[in-house]
Amino acid sequence: MIPNVVKLFIIALLFAGITNGKEQVAKKPTFRYCGGWRGYHVDSKRIGTGTVILISPSWALTATHVARAKALTPNKRRVELRFGPDNTVRVEKAFLAPKGDLALLQLKRPIKSVEPVSLLKNSLIEKDGVVPFTLVGHSGGLHFHRDRRAKGTGLHAKHITKKADNPGKAGDSGGGWVIESPDKKEHVLFGIIHGGGRATQPAAVRKWIDGIMAKSGEKAAWVDRPKPPKRKK
Repeated sequence: MIPNVVKLFIIALLFAGITNGKEQVAKKPTFRYCGGWRGYHVDSKRIGTGTVILISPSWALTATHVARAKALTPNKRRVELRFGPDNTVRVEKAFLAPKGDLALLQLKRPIKSVEPVSLLKNSLIEKDGVVPFTLVGHSGGLHFHRDRRAKGTGLHAKHITKKADNPGKAGDSGGGWVIESPDKKEHVLFGIIHGGGRATQPAAVRKWIDGIMAKSGEKAAWVDRPKPPKRKK
């Protein structure tokens, strides 16, 4: 029989996360606010895929080119969003932003078991310099890639690494570019993936987002950029 002390030690390891040399199994899933889009075409029976980002219990962001058909011909598209294996929800309505490749989605019911991501309240511009970020997508399942670099241009942000080093792939459109705090506990979204190393910044259409969401009684959390770690003297 295994002594009780050993049993408690094993349980503690399972809850703390076990390292296999390459990755750590965490207590809670990471980046769960990133979900998958499945759009069912009523006429052709085809299925379109993409990525979405949850910004409040009943609202999500994606790219315009992912949501265009749902916004313009809502009865011809039945869209399901999946946030992990236990959260599937239909899209009630899609709204296309007045500029940029960005759309706002209203869900048929709130997702209460997933914490929405915060949004950067000011668009990044040239003088902000190079910004480290994490790319989050859902093509083939939830995945993320740290140590990316981008520069903001107001409405858009551009991935400044070589095209061959861009980890995004087909189906990641509508995913996010996220700034993480040094301890990785705070995530702030500043871009929605367009493709080709470019993203639209939600802050550029902040008034439009707030106006559409206002009638629902829910709000997006607009926050400052996480502070970088202090340099050692």
